[in-house]
Order: sequence, then C-alpha cells, then structure tokens
Amino acid sequence: MEKVIGFFKSNIRIIIVLLIILVFLIIYLSKSELKQKTIYTVVSGDIEHSVETNLYVIKNETVIDYDENQAITAIVEQGRRARENEVIATYQNDSYDEYQRQIAEIDKQIQTLVKDLPDTYSADLINIENKILDYSNEVQGTTSYLKIQEYKTKLDELAYKKITVLANASPDSSAIRELLSQRENLENLSKTSDNTILTPISGVVTYKIDLLENTYDFNDIESYSYSDFDKLISAYDNNSNNDFGIKIVDNFKTYLLVKSQTGENDEYIKAGRNYKIRISDLENLVISATLVKNIKEGECNYSLFKIDNEVDALVDYRKLSCEVIWYTETGIAVPLNAIYKDEIQGYDYVLLVYGADYVRVPVKIISQSDSIALVENVEESEYKKYNLDTTFKIELYDELVIEEK
Repeated sequence: MEKVIGFFKSNIRIIIVLLIILVFLIIYLSKSELKQKTIYTVVSGDIEHSVETNLYVIKNETVIDYDENQAITAIVEQGRRARENEVIATYQNDSYDEYQRQIAEIDKQIQTLVKDLPDTYSADLINIENKILDYSNEVQGTTSYLKIQEYKTKLDELAYKKITVLANASPDSSAIRELLSQRENLENLSKTSDNTILTPISGVVTYKIDLLENTYDFNDIESYSYSDFDKLISAYDNNSNNDFGIKIVDNFKTYLLVKSQTGENDEYIKAGRNYKIRISDLENLVISATLVKNIKEGECNYSLFKIDNEVDALVDYRKLSCEVIWYTETGIAVPLNAIYKDEIQGYDYVLLVYGADYVRVPVKIISQSDSIALVENVEESEYKKYNLDTTFKIELYDELVIEEK
C-alpha cells in the first residue's frame, strides 16, 4: 500500500497531466459525436417534374402603317392599353403645331384667370401637383426621345386635370368654363383629323417592331406541323432587329411554343391540361397555360400552349428562358442524407427519434430530386419481413436523426 502511495506521490504531475488529457479527449469525442448527428423535422414537400428550355411567344399583333417621313408624338405611352379607334399618336406637322399653339394660348388664358380664384387646395389638387413634380424630375434624367414624349403627354394630361379641378370651383358662367369648352372642342376636332393615328383594334400599344410580325399566321397556328414550328423557332433565334414602329398586341390571347427533349416527363404531357410555366428571364414569373397541341418528332417534343387571360409582361418579348412544370408531386419530404439502406435485407429506412434513443422505420421512396425524396410508409407485411416493430411509422412533424455518412 505504501508503495502505491509512494508511486502516486512521485508521479503526481504525470497523473494530473494524463487526467487533463483524458478529460479533453472525452469532451472532444462528445462534441465530435454531436457534430455527426443532426435532427430533421419531417414536413410536407413538393417535387417538380419539369424541363428547362426556351419559350417562344406567338402574339396576335397588328402593325399600324404611318408616314415614316413625318415625326410623331406618342399619345398613349409604351405598354399601355388602348381601345379600338382610340388616338394613340399624332404627326408633328404644321397642323399639329397650330393645334398646340391654340391649346397653349387657351391654357395661358385659363392660368391667368385661375390666379384670381381663392386658394382652396383640395386633396385631388395636391395629388396632381405632386405627380407633376415627380414627372418633371424624372424627365430630367432621360435622353430617350420616346420617353420624353411619354412624359410630355403625362404632364399635359396632369396640367389639364389641374385646370379642370380649379375651374370646377368657379361659377358656371365664368370665363374659365368657356375657355375649357373651347379647349375640349379643339381636342375633339383634332381626334377626327387626318393628323392623328388611330388603333384599328384594342390591345397593348408598343413602339417596338422586329420584322417578325408576319412570319406566322396567328389564326392557323394550332394546325402547324413540327417543321413549321422549327422554321418559326429558327426565325426567332436568328433575328436581332429592334426598330421603331407602332404596333397593337392582343394580350388576352397568346400562344407559347417550347421545344424539349423527349424522355422522363412524356407521361405527364397531355393536350387539354393546364400547366405552370416559370419564366426565369422575368424574375421567375409563373403563368398558367393550356397545352393545346404536342407533337413528338424524333427525340423532341413540340408543345404549343395557349393563354386566354392578360399577360402584359410578354408583349415585347419573342424568346425567353423558362421552366415548364409538367407535374408536381406532394408528400412526406425527407432529405436524401436522412435515408439509409440496409444492404443485407435490401430496404430503405430512416432513424426516428424515440425518447433519448432512435429506431429504424422502413420507408418507400416514391419520388426524388437532387436533394430530397418523397416517402411513404411500407405495408405491415414488410415490417414483419424485416423483423421490425410495426408500432413506428413516419408522420409529419416527426423528428429524424441524420448521421454523417
């Protein structure tokens, strides 16, 4: 006993060092063990069966003829809707200059008379003046002729609204109201003159043309063959024209054409069904479209979709990058690294947290992506086959152990 005590006394420093190393080793192994395991809460998830491809926009569009030797002023701005027979632009000729001179003179007289009205500012008037200030600031920062014309049109409209609000505060027989009547008569005469450009149909106004407007027959597009679609795709791919013109686009009826490889999604492609299309070039805008035709030729699918609702965002595009979502599966979602394989008996399983321990729960993978899988519970006969406890099943909000593999 004395020898043991003597040994400890003579080697006390070494023993203390060894104990310290042992403590640090235990802590390290504990932390290492914790790092190797994470807990995952089971939730419902989706897996999309989709294809990334190009989207070709086939529009019902009408190019308006105008005298290209004359400068024009836009009345309806780019991207705005116009009614049938509405004035969307006017020529900047002597007749227009005279009209502008007469309008300016009337507005000058109205402004002079307005100064004598009492300073009663309504909310409408304050709102109009704020908009005038905003547009005035914005126009200072643009060098685009078309944009300048758009701002000028907006400012003219706001100025007239301001005058109208002020005039309504004056007596019925006042000189201001008489001048407003003269102004309205001039505007009506201007709209019916040869100096104006009218819309033949209703739709969205655009001042961009690319010479692809007559490359297809919109009303016959559903009868096109795969070779017709190939020619159309080739024309779109090889066109880089972007010219000034006047065009009306029907945004309530549009066709979308996609060409994709045949393969794993073919079983989901059915004419008459509605599909979601995510357009990555438009900040992942998701639109719904009906598949009206699908042609399988060789290793390619030519899919023609139809949209019958508003899609203003597509008016000025021909080709866009997109993802067609053919089918979406929903179910119990589990990360792939949470699923293990029993190599001996050949079944997949997860580790379900059970108190301070965990148990094996066999699962069937019904679908999977690069990172997750949708799973379901196996039949009880499978449990018995693998000698597992049938008490445990995977459900939403269960907790699973994920061990580093």
